[in-house]
Formats: sequence, C-alpha cells, structure tokens
Amino acid sequence: MGSDGTNKLVRMANQIADNFDYGKRDKAVAGVSDHLTRFWTPDMKRAIVEHRQSGKGGLNDIADDAVRALAETIGQPA
Repeated sequence: MGSDGTNKLVRMANQIADNFDYGKRDKAVAGVSDHLTRFWTPDMKRAIVEHRQSGKGGLNDIADDAVRALAETIGQPA
C-alpha cells in the first residue's frame, strides 16, 4: 500500500478512535482495536501496523495504542 493509502488508514484509525474517545481510555483502546480486527482487511491491518512500527507517526494516542494491541492480535511485533 502506498503512502497515500497508508495516510488514509491513519486518518481512518484516528476517526474511529475519536468516536470511541469517551469514558475510560482502556475501553476506548479496546473498542478501536476490536473494530480494526473485525472490519479491516488483512492488508489494511498489516499496513497500519507496519506504519506504526516504522515510527512515522500520525496516529492519535488511542489509535496508536489500539494499533499496538492489533499487532499482538495478528501476531506481529508491536
């Protein structure tokens, strides 16, 4: 996935995190991670995890933690 596609994934992950950003932080992170696990394709998941691993940034705090949790779920190093 090219950088434009990855930028879209970052934006989408941040939007999902914004929708879960109420109440307890750990529940928000779990909700975002669950959403990514259930609704994103394997290629999307792999691309967002690789983006986070590269240190390129752009993810808000909740999305960043959710992608870290997603990495563990799909068996990639966080």
